[in-house]
Amino acid sequence: MTRMWLKHPVLWHSSRVPSGYNYTAMTPWQIELIRTPWHDWYTADWDYGLSTVYFFCAAIAFFAIGNAVFRLRQTKGENDNAIGDIHKIPLYTRAVALSRALGAKQFRATQVQYYSPPLSAIVIVLGMITYFAALAFSVHPYLWPNIAMGHSPPIATRSGWISVAILPFLLVFATKVNLIGILTGVSHEKLQVYHRWSAWIMYITSLIHTFPFIVQSIRMGEMTTNWNTTPWYWTGVAALVPQTWLVFMSWGPIRNRYYETFKKLHFIASGVFVAALFVHCNFRLTSWDYIGAAAGLYVVSWLVRFGRTFYNSFCTDVAAFEALPGDAVKVTIPSKLKWSAGQHFFIRFLDLGVHAATSHPFTVATLSGGSTSEDSVCTMELYVKVHGGITKRLATLCQGGGLRSSRVLLDGPYGGVEGNLKVYDRVLLLAGGSGITFVVPLLLDIVRNSVKDSSQMCRNVHLVWAVRTPCTLTWFEDVLSAAAKGASEGFSVRISYYITGISATTTDETSSTSEKSGLEQAITKDYGRPVLRDIVSGFCEEAGTVGIAACGPESFNFDVGNAVSECELAIARGRARCSEIYLHQESYSW
Repeated sequence: MTRMWLKHPVLWHSSRVPSGYNYTAMTPWQIELIRTPWHDWYTADWDYGLSTVYFFCAAIAFFAIGNAVFRLRQTKGENDNAIGDIHKIPLYTRAVALSRALGAKQFRATQVQYYSPPLSAIVIVLGMITYFAALAFSVHPYLWPNIAMGHSPPIATRSGWISVAILPFLLVFATKVNLIGILTGVSHEKLQVYHRWSAWIMYITSLIHTFPFIVQSIRMGEMTTNWNTTPWYWTGVAALVPQTWLVFMSWGPIRNRYYETFKKLHFIASGVFVAALFVHCNFRLTSWDYIGAAAGLYVVSWLVRFGRTFYNSFCTDVAAFEALPGDAVKVTIPSKLKWSAGQHFFIRFLDLGVHAATSHPFTVATLSGGSTSEDSVCTMELYVKVHGGITKRLATLCQGGGLRSSRVLLDGPYGGVEGNLKVYDRVLLLAGGSGITFVVPLLLDIVRNSVKDSSQMCRNVHLVWAVRTPCTLTWFEDVLSAAAKGASEGFSVRISYYITGISATTTDETSSTSEKSGLEQAITKDYGRPVLRDIVSGFCEEAGTVGIAACGPESFNFDVGNAVSECELAIARGRARCSEIYLHQESYSW
């Protein structure tokens, strides 16, 4: 028997005129109930679908307002105005400190090496779960007491509309050119946690939507008939199967271990899921509006990325590779593009065979030059730690004497520091391993600006870099020494190296600076792991404002974040001399 795909005639919206009811088989109370808001099938998209949209829009608006206030704070130092002094208001200071304490705090399970998202993200996700649970379960009844009231169980109807209304936001959370990120000031990679959790919520509401229909059809002996004669049952399964794959195969350990395979299959499964969902919804009421909105927003994001990559291709030269000590590769790309300190590009290496099919994010470790000329060429330097996949391929080429250059396509720039570190009195830059590629351009930018602008608020920078082996220091040792030497008068730059792979007793070098002076005294070297909690708390002891940027492995960021959270709570309680701390963290993985 041929499966039914779409009901005919095919429309964009189905009719809202009630039909198919056997009113003679219902009591007056039952007739009244199916016509009331939150129970009426013909207005369920307004009641539950729009309520889902309003929830997301209200949350986005709330954080967009917070972002606007934060931007006003950032005007201090760039423009001398009262708006930029908002950070001096005690109520603002304490409220912001409390919110940032939530944003910095993390939890971990050491037995399985699991690191949670920031506490603020956990609170937001719990808010999402609570809201949608209330929306789905607060209205009774869950099942119609009389089948004449409709063949769609109320709990299935409302959870179905919640599911389809989540879809546009789920897809936007996943995009690189991200409308939500633009409004809230949050970079795309930090929105991935909401992409994953909204996917889980949509999956659960989809199951709640599915099982009441199955149970009801089996009880009535209509399962086979419904499967063979209607488009909703078989297309529902066709959508649920790839959806199940998507949520379970996106689990962190699986995603990280098999990322290249995961990414390809994720796109394929997503396409199958949305197509099956489109047929499953079958233009019931406004269901196709949500799918159309999701597809439109995603396509616009993709077109912007494609257009920008196409434009960037005319501004970029061939990339050259060079092997570095410490199992790393340096990629150098001459380019006319502009980017901000700490930003990253998604790079596609066109001459590396199968790897040309994928793009990977790399942070630019250099500044994009100060020239205003459109034709000025800057040099992008990317420092790639060798693991597997594309990075292993690059290392093999460098060591084997093979191809040492490749044509590239650049998509970006993305990310960077949302705030302006130069408006804070003191700045602490923390890096673990290859995380130095993120903080070095921040240091160079602050130092360069201090030479140009003597009124810059920031006059004190301390950079801490922890590495496993001394040879890794050669990546940036000269650059950092030059930065410390080139600082303007009255501007303090301190650089602290920590070598974690060996102890001080195995080397003749000393970490003491008591016999050193001048430039050497500004640069110290210690052996063993840095006590990040003490470094952060010590840096935040004095009066004034502090900006902190950190990039490293999960354990490194965990220690930094929790140390900052303690200092933020002290500010919120009014027990700290420091009046404001701003933290920006970057991670190796998303």
